[in-house]
Amino acid sequence: MLIQFSVKNYKTFAEEAKLSMVASKDNKLEDTNIFDSGFGYKLLKTAVIYGANASGKTKFIEAMNFMWDMIENSNTYQSNRKINVEPFRLNTKNETSPSLFEVIFIDDNEMYRYGFEVTKEKIIAEWLFMRQNNGKPKEIELFYRQEQDFQYHKTKFKIKDLIDNKRIKSNSLLLSVADNANEKTAQKVFHWITNHWLITAGLKTENYFPYTANQLDNNDFKNKIINFLKNADLGIQDINPKFTRLEDLPKKLQELIKDEDIEDRFISDVFTSRKKFNELNQLVGQEIFLMNDDESSGTKKYFILSGLILDSLENGNVFVIDELDAALHTNLVHQIIQLFHSNITNPKNAQLIFNTHNTNLLRDNIFRRDQICFTEKNQYGAGILYSLSDFKTDKVRKDDNYEKNYIEGKYGAIPYLENFEKKLNNTKNGTN
Repeated sequence: MLIQFSVKNYKTFAEEAKLSMVASKDNKLEDTNIFDSGFGYKLLKTAVIYGANASGKTKFIEAMNFMWDMIENSNTYQSNRKINVEPFRLNTKNETSPSLFEVIFIDDNEMYRYGFEVTKEKIIAEWLFMRQNNGKPKEIELFYRQEQDFQYHKTKFKIKDLIDNKRIKSNSLLLSVADNANEKTAQKVFHWITNHWLITAGLKTENYFPYTANQLDNNDFKNKIINFLKNADLGIQDINPKFTRLEDLPKKLQELIKDEDIEDRFISDVFTSRKKFNELNQLVGQEIFLMNDDESSGTKKYFILSGLILDSLENGNVFVIDELDAALHTNLVHQIIQLFHSNITNPKNAQLIFNTHNTNLLRDNIFRRDQICFTEKNQYGAGILYSLSDFKTDKVRKDDNYEKNYIEGKYGAIPYLENFEKKLNNTKNGTN
């Protein structure tokens, strides 16, 4: 379960921005929207981020994805490879400063705080702390890295051989290298981050088509996906994978993928089945369609999300998605949110984090104040992230019309538009 993610000096965010999933003292909807962390406080099941275009909503999720990718892949970097990090570029100080990323999470009744600072050339700092659920607030330092100087807990984090043999490159994370070397605690942290923290961009969900399609081989999971689609009133009665053999592909395509880890056959598409009627509207059978060729972009996205969402609910994952509502009806988005809020469909306290422009979701019967966040840029072009619960209670009340107040600009995080008609007319007449 995610407690907090922080980023500093990355793309839009010059100063530190934090998304906290710790619930505030707000008693509204708390039976369904929050859960007990086991560490003396409650956590949010969902969080939504609003903001104007180019205010930092997507960049914040990209920061999560950058951290995830570094952890997953930095162990394989060549020693001369540049790190693909992008500091805030609108201030000369930030251009030469490292970017910071930190995540705090709970796994198996233990709390971990892991983070690093990085430039394009090297890892500047890296740290891992652990706190056990024994009533003591003290963190245990498992390791702290300052460039190529390493301090570590000799009994709880065993990496002596890695240090002595200088196996940790300046552009590789110690956590990634230690996981590859089978250090037990590193493996546990690495596994949670790379397997229970799912991050995707909503406009690129097609990249996850194989993720869901491959799960159709499991009949139990396939039935869950079918029910998920039926409940959305998409008209789909059944789904089945379409297999393609490598030998049936054009030779040029075979050459392109010959080095990929692909079996002799793979799922290339999905068949969808819908009811077919005669001229008397009597059911006469089923008509078969192809997901990629015949179904709408919204249906295809909902199918792809079904695997990610059901897997998250089943395993208690943290699911982060950019533009959740892209190509989806408001009611479908609301249904997804309710799946995470329900104690029945979400018994393992999976968490959903997403951004959106859909103000119809700004209802006090859907979200608590601490679940609603905003991104906004200051006068210097730097993004900030804040929560509706950060406002004083005399300015934001539990029974306020959040949607109306947001659209009217009372919470900020909206574009301030000039009079387009006047501006265009002035441009046409050669005036400013």
